[in-house]
Amino acid sequence: MKKFILGFNYWPRISNIKMWSRFEIEEIKRDFELMSELGINTIRAFVLNEDCADQLGNLKHDCKDKIGRFLEEAERHSIKVLLTLIVGHMSGKNWNIPWDSDNTIYDKVEQTKRFVGDIANSFKQSNAIMGWILTNEISLVRVPQNDDVFLGWLKELYSYIKGIDDQHVVSVGDNVSPFSHNFLRPENVKGIVDYASPHIYLYDQDPVRHSFQYFMTLEYDKSSGLPVILEEFGFPTSLYSEESHAKFIGLILRGALVYGADGALIWCFSDFPREGDEPYLWEPHELTFGVIRQDGSEKIAAKVVNDFSSKIKDIELSSYKVPKRDSAILVPSWFYRNFQFVYEQNKRWDFARVLNQAFTFARLSNIQVTFAREEDENLSSYKLLIIPSVTRLLTTTWRKLLKVVENGSTIYFSTYTLTHLSATHLWEELFGVIPNNYAGSKGVKVPERIRLDNNILELGQSNLYTYSFKEKDAKVIGVDDNNNGVIFIAKRGKGNAILSTIPLELISSNNETMDKRHFFLYDHIGRVANIEQSFPKQDFGVEIQYLEGKGESLIAVLNHTWEDKEYELNVKVKEDMDSCQGVVRAKSGCLMRV
Repeated sequence: MKKFILGFNYWPRISNIKMWSRFEIEEIKRDFELMSELGINTIRAFVLNEDCADQLGNLKHDCKDKIGRFLEEAERHSIKVLLTLIVGHMSGKNWNIPWDSDNTIYDKVEQTKRFVGDIANSFKQSNAIMGWILTNEISLVRVPQNDDVFLGWLKELYSYIKGIDDQHVVSVGDNVSPFSHNFLRPENVKGIVDYASPHIYLYDQDPVRHSFQYFMTLEYDKSSGLPVILEEFGFPTSLYSEESHAKFIGLILRGALVYGADGALIWCFSDFPREGDEPYLWEPHELTFGVIRQDGSEKIAAKVVNDFSSKIKDIELSSYKVPKRDSAILVPSWFYRNFQFVYEQNKRWDFARVLNQAFTFARLSNIQVTFAREEDENLSSYKLLIIPSVTRLLTTTWRKLLKVVENGSTIYFSTYTLTHLSATHLWEELFGVIPNNYAGSKGVKVPERIRLDNNILELGQSNLYTYSFKEKDAKVIGVDDNNNGVIFIAKRGKGNAILSTIPLELISSNNETMDKRHFFLYDHIGRVANIEQSFPKQDFGVEIQYLEGKGESLIAVLNHTWEDKEYELNVKVKEDMDSCQGVVRAKSGCLMRV
């Protein structure tokens, strides 16, 4: 039986981060009883190294005994534990790692192996153990000298733990996602972790784009070939209302389910009453991430968790699968690999936002989209490839893309100029256009507005420059105010190549809120690519995502806005699990079997 992993990151409410030195099994028992009532099945727990290790990396005997009692209590309450082993950073403080007083953790391999190995050897037979999480955000303790240092360190620890216990999963316990350090991107840790573990605390003034970041991250990580557990997400109720906090959690849980994640762990179980304890002394927001208040009463989010748990308790995940995506966003190799003199590598965080903007455009245009990489061999399997606001790909990729188009796919490429750089050398062969910029110029300014299919797309003022082209055998489908071509389409073999000199995704990602009219472009390319739509396109800000089963689908209508929205379906509803009856509430989701 494969069930959705649902739970919390856990420190006890009263003893908090110092649980091992203040160990109270009765407090833990009360917390576990409440968790069981809420219907969760998993926690992520942490071994604070300064309380549990000596200077040689040995596990202290008293702490070993406490961990054993802790796991026994978890088993009694049918709670599985993902145990985090190297805990130097926690909640805004770098705590002492006894065998690493100078915080150069990556050169203390033998001591680290001694500590994590002792724990794994001692508790691998525990029925409560689900897996081993090597660290808690070790990159906040020390950023490694380079990617190779980190990946070599991770590989050695992963292999060491697997040599002790090959029956349980092992993860890094840091933010494996497009919004991370390069050494933590899923492409780089694949093969040396058992699942991707995004830790996501993202902000955006646009509510639709904001929550799409979470689902984009899950899709991105899964597209790398790794299973995904959303290992941390949440917000403090000292900053946001309890109602909005609860709605957000409910939306993300439902989206994580239908986007194919194996589970989700909320940060965190409870608020903490010890205001003078470090790091709460200087990080007051860290006191209020919980679904349980300081006094032990339930926040609205606790009821949301319990409600979600009751809805999914009988869902057998192995009976469903993520449907094949017929479209993909092509990720440039420089986003996760290092090349010499590639300026774009300094802007990877900004480009992650571009990827999210493209993902948001595609999903709200009802395009089932995933992510692909330049080295992938199956690019022709996608009806549509989206290359958003990209200034370069590998030179050899362009001929691959020409073959992809000739075989019947559609590619959409938007770009702009960088000094002393051409995005491709196949402008005429692939896109049917000829460069028309003056020698030595930056290009032409990106216009303030363009026209596409009789729709005006307002872009606003920009400091960006872009290409000027003359069409050779391409057709102009978008123009600026001076009737100059800015979007072109060329027929190549059985497919189409669409070129836009307007980096719409970059422009929109830098705007505080999205312009609904910008979606016209993605609607257009979806029609050109003849994208099939299993469910009707919904009102702005609402998407339908689903898992396929035998004879039925598990779907979620996901409302990314802060307004109630009506939705329409073209299939018979077998079970309206959230009793929505045609209306999805603000920042919420509706689960159904259809």
